[in-house]
Amino acid sequence: MAAFIKMGGIVTGTESLYSIPRPILLSTAAIIAILLYGTTVAFYRLYFHPLSRFPGPKLAAVTQWYEAYYELASDGGHFTRHIKQLHEIYGPIVRINPSEIHIDDPDYHKIVYTALQPYDKMKSWENRFNIPNSTFSTCDHHLHKLRRAAINPFFTTRKMQGHGPFMQTLVDKICVRFRKEYAGQDKAVSLNDVYGCLTADMITSLAFGRSYELLQKENWDSPLTKGMEALVYSGPWMTQLPWLVPAMNCIPEKVIKSLSPAFKPVLEFQSEMRAQIKDLLSGRNEGIKSSAHATVFDDILKSKLPPSELTEDRLQNEAVSIIGAGLETTKFALTVASYHILANPPVLERLRQELTRAISEPDKIPQWTELQQLPYLNACVQERTPVSLDTYHMHHNEEVFPDSYTFKPERWLDNPKGPDGQKQLSLYMTAFGKGTRQCLGMTMAIAEMYITLATLFRRFDFTLFETGRKDVDFYHDMTTPQVKPGSLGVRVTVKLVSPS
Repeated sequence: MAAFIKMGGIVTGTESLYSIPRPILLSTAAIIAILLYGTTVAFYRLYFHPLSRFPGPKLAAVTQWYEAYYELASDGGHFTRHIKQLHEIYGPIVRINPSEIHIDDPDYHKIVYTALQPYDKMKSWENRFNIPNSTFSTCDHHLHKLRRAAINPFFTTRKMQGHGPFMQTLVDKICVRFRKEYAGQDKAVSLNDVYGCLTADMITSLAFGRSYELLQKENWDSPLTKGMEALVYSGPWMTQLPWLVPAMNCIPEKVIKSLSPAFKPVLEFQSEMRAQIKDLLSGRNEGIKSSAHATVFDDILKSKLPPSELTEDRLQNEAVSIIGAGLETTKFALTVASYHILANPPVLERLRQELTRAISEPDKIPQWTELQQLPYLNACVQERTPVSLDTYHMHHNEEVFPDSYTFKPERWLDNPKGPDGQKQLSLYMTAFGKGTRQCLGMTMAIAEMYITLATLFRRFDFTLFETGRKDVDFYHDMTTPQVKPGSLGVRVTVKLVSPS
C-alpha cells in the first residue's frame, strides 16, 4: 500500500487525496480526462481512421483547427491556396482535415462530380451563410434534388432567351449614364460598382419581380451589394465556428444593424422577401402584381414540393441564396474579364474588330444566343476567372491549362484539346461546377456576360485608371474569390467609340 510520511504517524494515499481541496481535485481529474480523450482521438485519427492511409500533414489529420487557422487567421480565406501547396508536397491526394481528402486530378473530377452518382454535401456547409434551408446549403442529396427541381424551370435557357431583351435594357441604362456622366470627361468609374448594381438589379427584377433601381444610384452606390459582400466574408467564421449561428440568431435585428451596418440591407431584403412570401402563400400576391413575368416563388409554389417545404423561413432562405449566387459571382467574373481585356491591347483590338464586324449598328445588339457564336467574344468569356466552388485547382493545373495565370482567349479557339490531345478542352472547364450541384443560375450568368461585354466594348473605349493585377487577382477564398483588401477596384475612364 502506498503511504505518505506525516507528523504523528502514517496516512494512506486515499487519506491524502481527501486532504486535497475538492475544486483542485476535480480540475485535475478533468484535465487528465481531456488529455486522455484528446490523445485517444488523435491516435485514432492518425492510425485507425478510414482516411489514415492518405498522405498529408499530421496536424491536419488530428484536428480541424489546422484548417480553421488558414480560414480565419490574418484576413482569412487562405486554405484554398494552402491546399495547392500541400498537393505540391504530398501529391494528387491529400488529407486536409480529419474527415476530408482533396483530390487534384483533372480526369478524376468528372468521376466525382457526375449527375449519375449521388453525393451528400459536408454538414459543415449547412450554416455557412446562415441559410440552412436553402437549396444551396442542403446537404442531403435527395432533399437537394427535390428542392432544386422546384427552381430549375425558372433558369432554363428558354426562359433566359425570353428575358434577353429585358437584360439588354438594364445594360442600356449603364450606357446612358456613361455617355452623360463620363464620356470624354477623364472621370474614372469603378466597374466593380457598376457591375454590382447591374447584377443586383438583374437578379432582383427577374427572380423576385422587383427592382431597387440601383443602376440609377449616385456614384453607383449599392448597399445591397455591399451587404452581400459582408455576408460572404462571414462564411468562413460560421463554418469553422458553427456555434456562432445560433448565437447570432438570438441577437435582435436592431442590434445587428447597429453593430454591423453592412448587414442592414440584407436584413431589409429578408424582411421584404418574407412579406412577398406571405402574400403568395395567402393568395393575395400583392408583391408582384406589377411584374411583367412570374417570379421564382411562383415556380416553387407550382412544383411538387410538400407543404413542409413551403414555409416562410425556408422560402426566405431560398431568396437570400438566389440573390447571393446571382450577384457576387457574376459581378466578379465581369470585372475580371473587363480588366484583362483592357490590360491586353492585342486582346482588346481583336475583340473590338470582331464586335465591329458582327454589330454594324452599336445601338442594335443581337440576342445573347447570337453573341455566343462570336468566336473571340466566346473565348474571352471562357477565359475569365472561374466563379464556382473549388475550381481554382482545376483551372490552374498547368498540364491542362499551360501558363494558367495569363489571360489567353486564344487557348479556346479552333476546337482545342486537353492534355491527352483527344478530349475537348471544354471538358475541363468547371467555372459553374459539375454534376448535381452545378450552378443553378449558369444560363443567366452566361447571358449577362455576353450581353454586357458585347454592348460595352462595342459602344465605348475604356482606359484603365490606376488599376493593376492586384485589383483582380485571387487573394483569398470566401466561397467566391476575393481580391486583396484595400483594392479600389477596376477603375476606367470612358470615351465613345469612334465611328467605324
